[in-house]
Amino acid sequence: MKRIFYPGGSVVTGSDLADAVLLYAEALCNRRQVDVVDIPVMGDKGCLLRAQFLIGSASQLMSVTAESLSPELIEPETTDFLHRKAQTGAMIPAAWTREESATVLLDDYDF
Repeated sequence: MKRIFYPGGSVVTGSDLADAVLLYAEALCNRRQVDVVDIPVMGDKGCLLRAQFLIGSASQLMSVTAESLSPELIEPETTDFLHRKAQTGAMIPAAWTREESATVLLDDYDF
């Protein structure tokens, strides 16, 4: 597992997912573009949540290996999707909707 730090807080996600987010953020930075990514994250109580990040040329992200009692969080479809977006340069729309993002409880994040 890895913790992704961003201005104002952090989230814990799977190592491959965190690496894919940073790889895509780097690709967007090189293209001077931005995009929203949607990944699964672990809440403070171990529940599975979704997080959306605006990443790109102004991203200030860092990931660090995180201790976790939970099994490694994996979502191969999302990891592959982020890798494809990083490689192709095409802006492929994310699969999340405003309704899905409305269910995320911000109390579960440390801002």
